[in-house]
Amino acid sequence: MNVLHIRQLKMSDCLLGRMCSKGIAAVIGGILIHLTLGNLYSFGNMMTYMASYMHIRVDPSIDYGNFIWVNSITTAAQGCFMVLGGLLEKRVGPKITCFVGCSLLSAGIMLTRYTIEVSLFAVTMTYGLLSGLGISLSYVTPLACGMKWFPERKGFINGMIVAGFGLGALGSTNFQTMYLNPDNLPPETDGYFRDPDLLNRVPGVFITLGVIFLVMQYTGCLLLSKPKNDHHLCQQEEGEGLLEPSETENAEEREPISTAVLTDRDLKPMEMIRNKTFYQFWLIYFFNTIAIGYINAMYKSFGLSFILDDHFLAVIGSLSAIFNAVGRVFWGRLMDKTSFRVAMRLLSLLLAILFATLPLTSSMGKVGFAIWIWMIFFTFSGTFVLMPTVVEKAFGSQYYSANYGLLFTSQTISGPLVAALNHLMLDAVGYTGCFLSISGVICMSFIMTFIVPRGL
Repeated sequence: MNVLHIRQLKMSDCLLGRMCSKGIAAVIGGILIHLTLGNLYSFGNMMTYMASYMHIRVDPSIDYGNFIWVNSITTAAQGCFMVLGGLLEKRVGPKITCFVGCSLLSAGIMLTRYTIEVSLFAVTMTYGLLSGLGISLSYVTPLACGMKWFPERKGFINGMIVAGFGLGALGSTNFQTMYLNPDNLPPETDGYFRDPDLLNRVPGVFITLGVIFLVMQYTGCLLLSKPKNDHHLCQQEEGEGLLEPSETENAEEREPISTAVLTDRDLKPMEMIRNKTFYQFWLIYFFNTIAIGYINAMYKSFGLSFILDDHFLAVIGSLSAIFNAVGRVFWGRLMDKTSFRVAMRLLSLLLAILFATLPLTSSMGKVGFAIWIWMIFFTFSGTFVLMPTVVEKAFGSQYYSANYGLLFTSQTISGPLVAALNHLMLDAVGYTGCFLSISGVICMSFIMTFIVPRGL
C-alpha cells in the first residue's frame, strides 16, 4: 500500500468521523426537541388541574367530558399543519423549521397562563391549537434528519428520537404534580380539586414549563443537520472500504438514489396520494390515533373514579412515559428485524385486548390499573415509529417530511371525533362501553394489516 493511498484512507477516516459526529448530534438534538413535544402525553394529568380550576373559578359547565376538546384540537392541528412543516423544511432547512415550531409550542403553553382565566375556547386556542401547530412543524424534521444520517437503521433511529416524545411526559407529569399538588391532596367526591392554594398555583405553571421547554428546544435546534447528499452517511457496509478518493470527489455531483420499495423513484406528495397503499396507511393511523388520543386524555379521570390518590396516579402517568419511550425503540427494532406488516399486526391485536379488558382493573386495585396503563402506553407507542418508517420505506426519503405530514391528516378527523363522541358515550355507556368501543376500532387496524403490500 503506497503512502498516497494510506493518506487518502486517513482522510476518509477523518471525514467519516466528522460526519458520524454530526449524525449523532442530530439524533441528540431530535431527542431534545421531542422531549418537549412529548408534553402532549402529560395532558391526562394536567387536565385534572386545568378542568378543576376552570370548573370552580371560571365556568361550572366545564367538565372532563368537554375539556377533552383541548387535546383533540392539538392532535387535529398536527394533522392540518404537518404537511406545512415538511414543505417549510425543504425550503429553509431543519434548524429554522424546528425553531419556528418550537417557539409556537412554548408560546401556546405560556399564553395559557392568561387564557385559562377566560374560557375553554381560549384555552383550546392556546394550549390546543397553537401547541398543535408547534408540534406539527417540529415533529417530522428530526426524524428525517436521523434517517438521512443512518439509513440502514431507520426503525431504530426513529425509535430513539420519538422515544424522547414518549419520555416527555415523565418530566412534565412529575413537575406538574409536585408544583401544583405537593401535599397530595385528593379531589373531592365529584372528581375536582377545590383546595384554594392548589388552584392558585395553576396559572403560574404554564410560564415555568414554557421557559424550560424553550431552553431545551433551542439547544436541540442548533444540533440538527442533514448530510449534504445521500452518499455522506454514517455507515459502512460489511466487507466494503471507506469512500474511495474518486467517490469522495464526485459525491457532490451525484443524484440522490431512490430508497422507495413500492416504486422505482421517490414519490412527491401529490403522487403519493394517488397510490392506494397510502390510504391503507392512513386508515391504520386513523384507527390507532383514536385509541391513543382517548387513553392519553382519559386515563387519569378513569383512575380517579376508584383510586383517590393523586400522587399515585401521577406516578402512573410519569412512569408510563418510560414505557412509551422503551416501546418505541422496541417496535422500531422489531420492524427492522421483521416487517411493518408483522409488527403492526402484533401491536394492534395486543392493543385491542388491553382496551377490552381495561374496565376490569376497577376491581384489581392500584397495581392492576398501573400494569394495564403501562402496557397500553408501551403498545400504542409503536404506532409513531412504525408509521413514519413505513412511509419512508414505501415512498422514499426525498419528500418524506411532506409525505408523512399527509398521513398525519388522519388526526384532523380522529381528534375531534373522539371529543364529540366522548361526552355523549361517557354519559350513555360509561367508561366500560367507551373502552370496548375503542377496542373494536383497533380491530379494524388489525384487519387492515392483511391488505398492506408484502415487502413492507
